[in-house]
Amino acid sequence: MHSTRVLITEPGRVELRREVLPELSGDELLVRTRMTLVSTGTERNCFLGEFEKPSHWASWVRHPFAPGYSAVGEVLAVGPTAARHRPGDRVVLRRAHQSHAVVSERSVYPVPDEVPDESAAWFALSAIAQHAVRRTGALFGEPVAVAGLGPLGQLVLQYAAVAGAAELYAVARGESRLTAAARHGATTVLAGGVAAAEEAVTELTGGEGVGIAYDVTGAPEALAALSGLTRDAGTLVLVGDTAWPGRQVLGGTVLRKAQTLVGVHDSDIQRAPRGRHLRGTYADNVELFFRLITQRRMAVDDLVTHIFPAGDAEDAYKLIATPDNDAIGVLLDWQDAGF
Repeated sequence: MHSTRVLITEPGRVELRREVLPELSGDELLVRTRMTLVSTGTERNCFLGEFEKPSHWASWVRHPFAPGYSAVGEVLAVGPTAARHRPGDRVVLRRAHQSHAVVSERSVYPVPDEVPDESAAWFALSAIAQHAVRRTGALFGEPVAVAGLGPLGQLVLQYAAVAGAAELYAVARGESRLTAAARHGATTVLAGGVAAAEEAVTELTGGEGVGIAYDVTGAPEALAALSGLTRDAGTLVLVGDTAWPGRQVLGGTVLRKAQTLVGVHDSDIQRAPRGRHLRGTYADNVELFFRLITQRRMAVDDLVTHIFPAGDAEDAYKLIATPDNDAIGVLLDWQDAGF
């Protein structure tokens, strides 16, 4: 069995390469990919090769580099000890952009029939966004700001709304992203970036500022600017991983206002199986995301702005690399690719 995968062979260049998959054994599954979601901020940096050197980015992105980590697919075959899945099951899995994969069945999550592929493919970004809001606890009555409204920021905004934020200030440069945020719970949208929003947010909150601010921009200067529109003893949540960590500073405002900084990363989410007293695991996050989608308390289908045939993956990367593009959800469709 073969798989075709997307590879960034050098900065600015993408190729599709065929590789041999291992034979099934143990509890492994052979999964045929239906759709994958492009993590536009992260994968733009990987595609362009524009990041600080040395940094954790430079250690991670080595060419040829296989991008992607959010796929929905169909089980084609199962190993001899697989117990929970059968051929025909739809599952989501954390794998790069590729047509087929052999994975342990412990690493996949079932997709409810009511959740379409275009929504299911958001599961991995959703887990990160949900984890960010879990880290700050219930938001009942809190004024909250979300800066950066790419796919991850749009999910943080929706989870903050579900968690009870009293006011939701959405901050971004692009009008299309602000329009999407307004459809999904933002009570106030502010264009022009974080620094430009400080005066408006301060005024709208009676001079106090927001209680919690999520930085999902990936811009190194945004964190210090966000502290200016966050109140005394408020909380800053760093979700977007900047490609230029050496340029990221806190600023004296964090100290003077006695603010708390919370860092959030995908690797911090518990991968352990659900236990009697253990909640907030990766499996919990995926299950809750699907439940909220089926209950129509969250929606991501209308955030899909572009769908590319998998064979045109390079076009997708050129789009997200274009300055000031309007892309939010970018999907690669593998179903009719012939791989």
